[in-house]
Amino acid sequence: MATSRREILAAGAASLAGMSVYTSLARRAFAGPEKEIAVKPAVVCIYLRGGNDALNTLVPYTDGNYYDMRPNIAVRPPGEENGAIDLDGTFGLNPGLTGFKSLWDQKMLAAVVNCGVNSPSRSHFEMQDFMEQGRMRNSTVRSGWLNRYLQHTAGGDADFRALALQSRLPRSLRGDFPALAVAPSRTQGRGAGSDGDVLEMFDKLYKEPPSMDGAGMTDERQDADELTQNGRTTIDALRKLEEILAEKPAGKEVDYPATAGGLGRQLKMAARLLKSGQGVEAICMDWNGWDHHIREGGGGEQDAIRVMLTQLGLACSTFFEDIEFLRNKVTLVVMSEFGRTNRENGNFGTDHGHGGVMWVMGGRVNGGKVYGDWTGLAPGQTYQNRDLLVTTDWRDVLEEVLRDHMKLHPSKQVFADFTARENKLGLFQTV
Repeated sequence: MATSRREILAAGAASLAGMSVYTSLARRAFAGPEKEIAVKPAVVCIYLRGGNDALNTLVPYTDGNYYDMRPNIAVRPPGEENGAIDLDGTFGLNPGLTGFKSLWDQKMLAAVVNCGVNSPSRSHFEMQDFMEQGRMRNSTVRSGWLNRYLQHTAGGDADFRALALQSRLPRSLRGDFPALAVAPSRTQGRGAGSDGDVLEMFDKLYKEPPSMDGAGMTDERQDADELTQNGRTTIDALRKLEEILAEKPAGKEVDYPATAGGLGRQLKMAARLLKSGQGVEAICMDWNGWDHHIREGGGGEQDAIRVMLTQLGLACSTFFEDIEFLRNKVTLVVMSEFGRTNRENGNFGTDHGHGGVMWVMGGRVNGGKVYGDWTGLAPGQTYQNRDLLVTTDWRDVLEEVLRDHMKLHPSKQVFADFTARENKLGLFQTV
């Protein structure tokens, strides 16, 4: 029996669910001869989902309250076994973050303390919505902060400007501007049962001329069917992405350490995309698993948070080694929806907190500094007597990324109902 269009769509829907391309991308299909596209400023965002523990990541080792509150999971001071890596005499890095220390020494890494969303909510989902949409309890804002940036700066020759290296498009990239979501596994392998097979099936559906057996498009004119056009565009975009990732770029390409795990693979893909000259400006990726309610540990080699931070640091430092000649063009931001409680819980972990830490790195970053207003952990200086205060709004950090690195025009407003601080943090070099 002939396969109908509806049956083909149903069969492939699950496999292509993460390959998200918005309708307007149909007018921006990859076609014609390649154009040489100048590399524009770009931002790479890593979202640590679950609530990263700021205090066991950027360790306030000179604050005695830290050790009083965390007798079992605190990271020991520098110089002790499994102790913190000293940065400035006040703060140290978790001993797993040797990759961050390398970037710090190159003046490419900045930390922003007491940073986050100043909301009483401790819900992962609500706080992630606030942070990625760049708004506070304004239900009229539905798009993501990066998508609004892309809308404000639309135009030019780039075929695609934004994508997420994961199966689902993050909230920060959702909106009217077209963005693509592709998990790393979808670009690997063309054997039986692979996503290559799914692409071939959709090629048959969308690109073959109409046929009498119902396998092709028989009911609509090809140039008038919006679904058909979007399908063709999606396939073209994914084919183009496969080509970019399959072609080893000219020049140096480093090996990402196996200990960097899935994040290393994502950042290797990001590096190839940036070096391809295709005009990519925004790349997002998530890392789940930071909700350490139990057995978080601190600085021990097998402690859960140190193991994850080791992978984070190595992946990020290798990425900047990989894109060496593009360092001044790329800023990498690491964020999480909130920090954790100052005091450890009964399960040797920490619970949902408030203020946290954001990380900004790149060749134009004024690195080697800790930014923000550190309030300490003493009684009366914490949020609800349990968490870090938020003294720097997360949008102040993202504002500087957009204005000072991405060169967004001052007249363009990305964050509704928000006024940036008058005394800028100064995260970027002025050139």
